[in-house]
Amino acid sequence: MTRYFSLTRHGVPLLAVAMISFAGWSIAAKHTSREVTLPPIAAPTSPYEENVVGTGIVEPASEVIALAIERGGVVTRIDVMAGDRVKTGQPLFAIDDRDYRAAVAEDEAAVAAAEASISSVDQSSIQQRNTINQARATLDSAEAERLRASLDHARYAELARDTWAPRQRLETAVADAQKADANVVAAKAALAVAQQQIAVLSAQRKETEAKLEQAKATLDQARVDLDKTVVKAPVDGAILKVNLRLGEYAQAGVLSESLMTMGSVDPLHVRVDIDETETWRVHPSGAARARLRGNPTISAPLSFVRFEPYVLPKRSLTGDTTERVDTRVLQAIYEFAPSTFPAFVGQQVDVFIAAPTREAATRRPTSGLVAFGPVGDARVQIAGRMGGSPNRP
Repeated sequence: MTRYFSLTRHGVPLLAVAMISFAGWSIAAKHTSREVTLPPIAAPTSPYEENVVGTGIVEPASEVIALAIERGGVVTRIDVMAGDRVKTGQPLFAIDDRDYRAAVAEDEAAVAAAEASISSVDQSSIQQRNTINQARATLDSAEAERLRASLDHARYAELARDTWAPRQRLETAVADAQKADANVVAAKAALAVAQQQIAVLSAQRKETEAKLEQAKATLDQARVDLDKTVVKAPVDGAILKVNLRLGEYAQAGVLSESLMTMGSVDPLHVRVDIDETETWRVHPSGAARARLRGNPTISAPLSFVRFEPYVLPKRSLTGDTTERVDTRVLQAIYEFAPSTFPAFVGQQVDVFIAAPTREAATRRPTSGLVAFGPVGDARVQIAGRMGGSPNRP
């Protein structure tokens, strides 16, 4: 029996076999055997048998200080750059101060005018006292003249009764006595007016003194406003970041991005986030060590400074599937010398804290009272880190 080739009966199966063979060859050609390689960076290891692990961020000992200015203005001077060391009170940057200098000059002129007014009143007082002295001398002279005229009047009146003196002379003596009385009254009135004027001058001087004090207060305020145009370093430290340029307008108040940041960098601190599930095992006496990310072989011992007693929601998440977004952390502050650990401010480090076993910690768990110890204990801890802490590993 003769067989004929059929496209539908024989061609389709042959094509399917060919495609399957090609697919198998393609997969086999692309398949390579897996090679086990070591990671480029070894995972950090703990130097302690029992420990608590936390993520730390390097920060200045003073924490990061976000510098601001009380009055906005155009930046006319920048005296520092990022990385510069500064001393307390050292100028950092300044804004346009021409208006403030003009206000100071105006207030200085007002103070000078008030002082000149006081000098003028003092000169007038001196002259008025001379006038009072002259008035007193005139009164004394008038009273002496009145006494003489009174004696002449009495003497001529007695002589006139005995016809020893003419009537005309007696009348003259009477007129002289009346004139002397009038002169005394006039001298007393002049003295009273002079004394009243000195009282007026004294009141004017008090008013002028008050105006002088007001002018001085206004001048002090103007000088304070002028001084506020220059931002100065509040502490000894280093400039961490500069976010302003010459000619830019520096806004006053708290900004989302500060104009300039600085902090005290000797020593440096590490702010460690400790998971709330491990806080009961951490104690200030436990040794601690930080490892540098990217090279865990570089590490440095840490010295305990303090706890931040308030447990905060965790902000930095690692991406672990077991980690919940509602996790809260206790922050512990440790310190190290910058020369012993090459970490920059703001850099993350891995921190290992020596802790007792879970069984031992269960018998004596660490409570929040550790963070609220007596003042003396806190001072001892701070003093210990200045002279070398016995807890330093």
